[in-house]
This record gives sequence, C-alpha cells and structure tokens, in this order.
Amino acid sequence: MSKVFSQQLLVSIFFSFVLTACQGTNNRASTAQITSSTEQLVTNCSADILIFRNLVDQDNAKNASTSALPFYPLLHSNRFLHGLSHSANSSIEIRQWTMLLAELAVKTRAAENKNLNVPLNQSSLEELAECSRSFASGSQYEQDRIAILSAIQQSDLSAHYLNSRQTLGALALLRPFLKQRILALHVNERKWFTEDESFMRSNTYKIDASLKNSTTSSVADWMRAAYASNKLALPLLREPQLNSLFAEHAPNLQIEFVDDNDMIGTPQWESDNIRINSDNPTAYTLPSMTLFEGRKLLQLNYVFWFSGRKPNALIDLYSGRVDSVIWRVTLDEDGQVLLYDSIHSCGCYHKYFIASDSINVKSQPTSREPANIFKLDAAATHEGLTLAITANKHYIVGVDSRSPNSPEESILYDIESYDLLNNLENDGGSRSLFDDNGLIAGSERLERFTLWPTGILSVGSMRQWGTHATGFIEEQHFDDADLLGKYFETAP
Repeated sequence: MSKVFSQQLLVSIFFSFVLTACQGTNNRASTAQITSSTEQLVTNCSADILIFRNLVDQDNAKNASTSALPFYPLLHSNRFLHGLSHSANSSIEIRQWTMLLAELAVKTRAAENKNLNVPLNQSSLEELAECSRSFASGSQYEQDRIAILSAIQQSDLSAHYLNSRQTLGALALLRPFLKQRILALHVNERKWFTEDESFMRSNTYKIDASLKNSTTSSVADWMRAAYASNKLALPLLREPQLNSLFAEHAPNLQIEFVDDNDMIGTPQWESDNIRINSDNPTAYTLPSMTLFEGRKLLQLNYVFWFSGRKPNALIDLYSGRVDSVIWRVTLDEDGQVLLYDSIHSCGCYHKYFIASDSINVKSQPTSREPANIFKLDAAATHEGLTLAITANKHYIVGVDSRSPNSPEESILYDIESYDLLNNLENDGGSRSLFDDNGLIAGSERLERFTLWPTGILSVGSMRQWGTHATGFIEEQHFDDADLLGKYFETAP
C-alpha cells in the first residue's frame, strides 16, 4: 500500500469520525460547512494524529485522566470541560472553550509520547500541537467548533463504571445493603471525629515555611483579574500564583506511626514494582475547577502516597500495596476557603468539611449516594490545618485549625506537580505510575470481588486523577463538574 494511499485512507477515516458525530446530533453547522472548512486542517493533521493515537494504544501508554475526543482526536476533554460546554454561547466563548480542549490535548500528548517505545521527535509533536491550536483559534473553523460543542453537549462523558457488571451482579437489588454499609461507616467516621485523636506515637509533616508567601492581601486581586481575563469567567491563575496558593493551603499532617507504611513519600518504579520512597516526603498537587450554582470555582488538590495498608486479619478485604490520601480545597471567587473534601486514591471514604457560613447542606440532596458532611469551626486560618491520620488504614480522623501539638520535630515535605507521576523514570526510560485504565498495577484489594456488582473496575485499587469513581449507590466521580451542587447550596 502506497504512502499516499495510506494517508488518503486515514483522512477518510478521520472525516467519518467527524461527520458521524455531527450527523447524530442537532448541530448548528451543516455537514457541508464542516467538510469545507476542515478540509485543509484534516489533510495536514489527520493522518499524523491517527497514527499517534494508534501508537499510544499499541504501547498501552494512554493517559486515562483525559480522553481524546473519539470524533476529533486533536482535542481532549475532561469532566469539567464537558460540563463547561453548556456555559459557552458566544463565538469567543466557544473559541476559548475549544482552546482549553486543545491545550489539554497538547499537554496529554506530550506525557503520552514520553512513554512510547519509540517517541515522536519534538518537531512532529509540535506540529500536532499547532494543529490543535490552529483549529481552536482559526476563524475559518468557527462552524466546526460549534459542531463539536453541540456534539459534546448532547453526549455523556465516559463513566468509570461497567454497566454490564451492574446488570449481571443485580446491583439494583444490592443497593439497600450497600447503603446500609455506607451509613454504618459514616457513623463510625463521625465517632472518630468526636474522640481525642492524640496518638501514642506520630510523625508531623509540614511544608517549609520559606515556601509560603504573604498572599492574604493579594489573592482577592488575583482572583478578580483571573475571572476577568476570559469570557468564560474562569479563575485561570498564572502558575506562580497557583504555586503560592498551593503553599498557602498545604495542610500539616499528624500521622500515627507504627511502621514505615505510615510515612508519606514519592512513588518510584523498581523494575515492574512501585515503591514509595519515604526519604523524600512529597505532596503531589494539581489544580482543578468545579461548577456550583453557575459559579466556576478553583480547587487545589494534594495527593499523599503511602507504601501500603497491612492486613489486620487472615483475610483482609482492604489491605494491599500502595495507599494514598487526596485532600481538596475549594475556593470562592475571592480566594477564601469554601469547602474541603477528601478521598483515598481508590475513590473510597469521601468526606466533606464545610469551612464557610456561605454554604449550607441541602435538605434534599439530588444524589442517592449518601454523603458524610462535617462542619468545621474557624477552619480557614492563616496557620493552616492539621489533618490527623491513623496508622495503616490512613483514615482522616481529625481536622484542626491549630498547629500540631506533637513532641516530635516536624518533617518537611516538598510540593511537586501531579503531572510528574505520568512520566516516572523506569529502566532508563519513562513510564506512568498508572496503566491505561488509570490503575496502579499491584495495588489491588480483595474487595474488588465482593464489590464487583458496583461496576467499578478493581474496587480498592489506587487510581489516577479523573478515574475516581466514588459512588456505590449512584454513579459518581470525584471530579464530576456538578458534584457540589448535589449536596450543597448557597446560604440565604
């Protein structure tokens, strides 16, 4: 087969993706308009992007946290951007929204490319980046952007649930039993929070004070300028500003200590196994955004890694290698803390902590999934919070706005980008911490068999951002754009 014929075939396949998606929805752009305005872009880019996606699939190097659009793989999306599509109306809003998808695609491809057996050269990668950005910004592609926006608005983002398992496992019949178990866990969690969380022995972690700048008087100005900088009214802060906020809101940790499993560290590959190196305690951070009653709010995420959870019995459903806790801070439009919440990196043990009088718990939540919600007193203090975490199980059992009261000297932890986990060093090359399903191989728990009917792939395994299915009664994800609105409302 000639090279020319191969490229023509790939172009035809690419057109079929676009046209099929657009014909299946009530788009404002006609098929003729799409074909006419994308012809040049498709000719220049479609073969290369399809070849790249094929290489990623062959090498099992897909980044599960963000997916390429199946009908337009030059763009990537996530749950927030999918939800944001309903807020983009004007031409400039749609262009800015598409540019966010393009930049997400550029970033994702760069990480995936490093993990390929034979990566593309930098020039080829930059050409694909230019294709994505040209489509997002070029006036000649305006009708195509409208068509893609419409297609996304009328589609559902892929959920991390297997519906076939839910049907075969009779999930509908199991829901009352699962709900009873969840509510019982919530009772225990609330009991733990009322008890004195002092530990016989513990380690206290905090970030280096030199990383903290006096940002209190500047944050509100930063936020106002960020919201005003784009027509979508998103809090798009600059990287130095984000770094300052991450340092400002980094929690102290007081972790009960029994053995090395109770020390936070950095994930590293050792051949085909993951090891958590406690010599370098680190919080891996990433920004996210959420939609709440029409508001677009900034979130700060901190991920802490442990070596594992040891079995407490001969058969322990929850023990296994590698453990992790995620702490999330949701800020209001002025940069003040609105809410905290937390899960383990399996998607389990979701807890909310209200930190502002400006929001209330809904009397009638719109989700069937029970939520465990706590109200904090004066939580958002300049000194920051201390999270009390138990040994081995690594449950958060206390959130205190005071500095930790521990006789041991504090251990300083670093702050690094969560993106580094996508490209860890491995045998002289690069490999993601996560497989192409977003799971950490080797972190499986036995509970994946007992909770198989929920439809969640490998319940209990540690998983990648964007793949945290958190609901057993109802399909729900930690990064759902509308998550907060299911449980909370603005206070009158």
